[in-house]
Amino acid sequence: MAAKDFLIKNFLIIGLLAVITFGLVCPSPGESLDGIQIGTFRLPQVAVIVIFIVSGLCLDSISECLQYKALTLSIVLVLGVTPLLAWPILHFGHGYVEESLLQGLAVFCVVPTTLSSGVTMVTQAKGNVSLAVLLTTVTNLLGVGTMPWSVSKIFETTVPIKPSEMLFELIWLTLVPLIVGMLLREVIPAAKSFAKTNKKVLGLCQNSCILLVVLLMTSSAQPKIMSTDSADLWMALAIAAAIHLVYRVVGYVSATAAVLEPREWVTVVLMSSQKSLPVCVSVMSALPADLRRNSGLMIVPCIMAHASQLIIDSILAVRWEVHDEKKAMKAPLLPS
Repeated sequence: MAAKDFLIKNFLIIGLLAVITFGLVCPSPGESLDGIQIGTFRLPQVAVIVIFIVSGLCLDSISECLQYKALTLSIVLVLGVTPLLAWPILHFGHGYVEESLLQGLAVFCVVPTTLSSGVTMVTQAKGNVSLAVLLTTVTNLLGVGTMPWSVSKIFETTVPIKPSEMLFELIWLTLVPLIVGMLLREVIPAAKSFAKTNKKVLGLCQNSCILLVVLLMTSSAQPKIMSTDSADLWMALAIAAAIHLVYRVVGYVSATAAVLEPREWVTVVLMSSQKSLPVCVSVMSALPADLRRNSGLMIVPCIMAHASQLIIDSILAVRWEVHDEKKAMKAPLLPS
């Protein structure tokens, strides 16, 4: 039972390690699957659509979340402040680290906050879960409008991207499926009940779709990844961890300066420092064909950054939870 719980809890990280290894050692199956077309969508795009339908289906009630100061601060940090880190990464890393790795890290910086793991961390740290859910929803909806412009700036020296074309692509890959999932939950009571009862199963389904897309990207870019200098990969890992630490400090300082209540403070610090791997995957899927050829290499630093934030935040979330429990134990049973 302990082994099963460990596998379920760490399914995404273990799965990412497995599919990347398989894609590098045996790229043929992934290359074959990558060519499958379902209607007008390629298989990776279908997987992204499923990810966001499930995300919409699993969103909980947000009726008790209207903490306007904390919400506004979080939106500004997630969509306005944290994406700015993409510029120094591209500027100062140029000539020292493989360009595709830097572009992957820059894409990670401009995407909105995480879809599920952040809410899980907030729950564990006794933060405002309803606020975290609303923040996830709002930043992912608004991010569809901000990301095309940001991504076009990241790749402007490589391949020109028209923001309007990417906006159209992201609307169909992320926004429409997310809204469909939310509507299914609200309109069909059985769907809401199913999502509530089978949240773990749906989470595993969502993560499996991420793994499928990563496998296809890794397999297609296998020659490029294998020829990349290991020093560049280690440097990308160091930058990935540093990104999250910088975001954490910015969130900590901003939330403290705003004098937020403890539960909102925890939520803002956690959610504003996390970025969404599924949205990174959707952005890579929406890139022009010339850039998609390197998406397998670009997704590697995104995975590194995602793993870094999961490891760092899980440690801190547990620490905050323990601290909260100790405070509760010291509190008098009756008011003095």
